[in-house]
Amino acid sequence: MATQTDYTTLLTYEDVASILRIHPQTLRQWVSLKKFPHLKIGSNVRFTMEMVDQYIKSTLVEPKSSIGNCTKEMVND
Repeated sequence: MATQTDYTTLLTYEDVASILRIHPQTLRQWVSLKKFPHLKIGSNVRFTMEMVDQYIKSTLVEPKSSIGNCTKEMVND
């Protein structure tokens, strides 16, 4: 089943930068380098919350299954 994107709430650079806790200029660079999904409406760039969620999920780093040199006893202490 296809999901429908909610375009009723479009976010600005400042909105998204605040959500991600980054500087708006950093987000502008990511958009310029096509590293962040966005909408181009005329000369304006806008974002949806779905795009922000998509970006966050794409940056997820899975933990390794082992915990390095730690033994089970060290972890449980």
